[in-house]
Amino acid sequence: EYETTDAAKTVNTYFNGHSCTSSMDFLLLLYFTIFFSSRTYSAYFLFFPLSNKVQYSRFLTTDNTMNRKNTWVITGGAGFIGSHLTRKLANLGENVRVVDNFSTGSADALADVADKIELIKADIRSQDDLLSAFEGADFVLHHAALASVPLSVEFPQETHAVNVAGTENVLQAALQNRVKRVVFASSCAVYGNSPLMPYKEDTEPSPNSPYADSKRAGEELCLRYAKQGLETVVLRYFNVFGPGQRADSSYAAVITKFVQLAREQKPLTIEWDGLQSRDFIHVQDIVQANLLAVYKALSGQIYNVASGKSTSLLQLADTLDNVFDKKLERVFLPKRKTDIRHSSADIRKIKQLGFSPSITLEQGLYSL
Repeated sequence: EYETTDAAKTVNTYFNGHSCTSSMDFLLLLYFTIFFSSRTYSAYFLFFPLSNKVQYSRFLTTDNTMNRKNTWVITGGAGFIGSHLTRKLANLGENVRVVDNFSTGSADALADVADKIELIKADIRSQDDLLSAFEGADFVLHHAALASVPLSVEFPQETHAVNVAGTENVLQAALQNRVKRVVFASSCAVYGNSPLMPYKEDTEPSPNSPYADSKRAGEELCLRYAKQGLETVVLRYFNVFGPGQRADSSYAAVITKFVQLAREQKPLTIEWDGLQSRDFIHVQDIVQANLLAVYKALSGQIYNVASGKSTSLLQLADTLDNVFDKKLERVFLPKRKTDIRHSSADIRKIKQLGFSPSITLEQGLYSL
């Protein structure tokens, strides 16, 4: 009888992958099975773990709401990560609004889903634009940013205006429009050169660039708004790579830059000695993390999003030798001022939500 109730289907969907570990856990499930079995409306509850081994979803809904389309706003939705999020949600049949000023993003990146989304040209520095764009939205995935360490060193004031003031505009517009949850794209840059690796979410931040400072400030804003009633989740991305990442910029990410140089049969330019290491994570796993942040994470929390494995730039070059089936020439350049030595993530916290990196570095390189 339990398996046939609407509430059971709801519980099975949102508690997916989590088993009862105590009699209290079972009673909680049984209670809501009975209570909601005859209901036709939707309700939202905030759950806290009844045991150390279980973390419950924030959302518990009846089936009729599960079939209703949600409205998502993706700031920076025409950019690298944003376009992958847009495509995923649009193909799931959700209502998607993309807010982008196209300073780095492009509508061409969304050509395959253009008929499934609403595209709004707007800047997050404009509060009025955001208030209108967020009207009726259920969730906001905030990815609009000036996302470059070197560029932030050149333009620190603009970095602050976009990444800090712009983020507060996003949060304020979400609060006023009663958005259910905002997911904020932060960065591992906030850890700086901290020697305490692998980095845990409670590792003391040590930002060493205007970009890192701005992302840390954005995190603090999110945590503050969470206390004011707006649900927020912070995701600290490590080194993201994948299809659609721009290579035509002096600030291009290292994998994109290396692949482009290899295709042009040019030497790989390695700044510093190549022993510096990074934790590379495929963009499809970033998409996975965002969905978990909306449906399973607790508000006011920070999560590392990474593979949990570090790779040096020399190891990356060796892997590219295998991908291109030849020995690629290396050229070494001086260290950049803001470069960090190592970056390694502890991802045990986000794994509790069901996160599991699905694409290895080598698999991802072959797909580029």
